[in-house]
Amino acid sequence: MRCYGVPCCRSLGQNFCTDDNILADIVTAARVTPSDVVIEVGPGTGNLTRHLIATQAPVLAIEKDDTLIESLREEFKEVPNLQLVHGDVMRLDLQQLVSSFTAEQPVAADTVRQATCSSSSSSRSRSHGSNTSNTNSSNGNGSSSNTSSQSVVDDSITESSIDSSTNGAAAPSKRLKVVANLPYNITKDFLLALLPQGDVVSELSIMIQQEVADRLIDPTPGRHNYRAMSVLTHYYSKPVYRFRIPKEKYFPVPGVDGALVTFRLLPPSKRLKVAGEKGFVSMISKAFSERRKMLRNTLQPLYLAKEVEAALDQQGIRPDARAQELSVAHFAAVYNTLQAARVS
Repeated sequence: MRCYGVPCCRSLGQNFCTDDNILADIVTAARVTPSDVVIEVGPGTGNLTRHLIATQAPVLAIEKDDTLIESLREEFKEVPNLQLVHGDVMRLDLQQLVSSFTAEQPVAADTVRQATCSSSSSSRSRSHGSNTSNTNSSNGNGSSSNTSSQSVVDDSITESSIDSSTNGAAAPSKRLKVVANLPYNITKDFLLALLPQGDVVSELSIMIQQEVADRLIDPTPGRHNYRAMSVLTHYYSKPVYRFRIPKEKYFPVPGVDGALVTFRLLPPSKRLKVAGEKGFVSMISKAFSERRKMLRNTLQPLYLAKEVEAALDQQGIRPDARAQELSVAHFAAVYNTLQAARVS
């Protein structure tokens, strides 16, 4: 298979969706209207892009692949409601980018802080789904053939992974919808970067691995696959499962089915109140770092064992509780209790 004359590379996760019915269903599920501003992550070969621009919504499409961006520019050069940006969405200042876009101003070069593009495939394989391969070109199922390369439920979450600050920039006048077809190995990093942006982005409609979708939409603690990302997903958003995307709808055919999930992002004012978001995220990460151990042990050295036991007891939770037994609300309550005890 060749896309725009470029050989498709399975090792880079290039699985392109060519089913127009599925693509139309994605746009319908994302509830795109002319009054929305849409960011498409990884337009790739433009299959989904064609459906998005047909809604008459202004679309900002971010593509990392050097070759595909030129082909996209050529195909869509006469489309007034589409702007193409060459860069890695993981490295962009979305607020500044969208502010320029909605003001109908050209995107400044320094706005798109894209990484230096490397000609090596190893560099390109890290790139966000927009890296054709990586982006699987939003038209391709982000499902790279190597579906186990990095699970979204990896618990290695750091404070720097979460940044909900606006850096002093004013939020754009219109809230945004993001539509993305992700390579599975960047799902966690993408969500950690975008979930906290509820003051700017209203919804993420993204195509991810089916089994990962199952894990993230269920907020019930006690499950064997309940992880730190389960907690953070429901702290920052209300995820809604849309539909399964059979692997046969992609070419080359990936190893597993995909799914479309919409994450309805919560603005800071609607989230559970916690006494410091970065500290809360740090505690969640530490709690799940050794999730088979009791919290009074895993949360050291952040907190002393007796502090953890006291906080758990105050919230009516057993002192020998483990991370996978606590709901999002429990974690918030325990964290607030721990912080309050330290300032009292």
